[in-house]
Amino acid sequence: MNNKSEAPTVGAVEAGDTEQRSNQQAPPCQDSIIPSRQMRNPRNAEIGKTILPLLRHGRDKAQKRRELLALTGLRDRDFRHGIEALRRGGTVVCSDERGYYLPATVGEILDFIAQEERRARSTFFTLRPARELAARLQAQGEQTEIKGV
Repeated sequence: MNNKSEAPTVGAVEAGDTEQRSNQQAPPCQDSIIPSRQMRNPRNAEIGKTILPLLRHGRDKAQKRRELLALTGLRDRDFRHGIEALRRGGTVVCSDERGYYLPATVGEILDFIAQEERRARSTFFTLRPARELAARLQAQGEQTEIKGV
């Protein structure tokens, strides 16, 4: 792929980065939706299509999950799967303590990226002891049961 046509990648976002870019407008929503990506479960994709028209642009217009559940009549688990399907399908759906929303600025996108990167790092740190234990047990030849459990 030609370097000029590649989308820039965003690594870990520092706190100051989002302040500088918070006034930049995000691309129109239609450009941020990539319908060609495959979604794992067609039912979840349909749920996502139900949710998408209800989402508003901008953090200041975020809607709580409870409100969106009432509007759609979905169960919580189905709603979460629908959001996941949208995200995996290429739609940037931001969420924070205010609720769910479509980004209106580059700053909102960068804030969402930073939030999700923090969450991912936390998950990997949580897995570290389990990985270490599994490696130790495998090295000792323990394949099926942990003695003393």
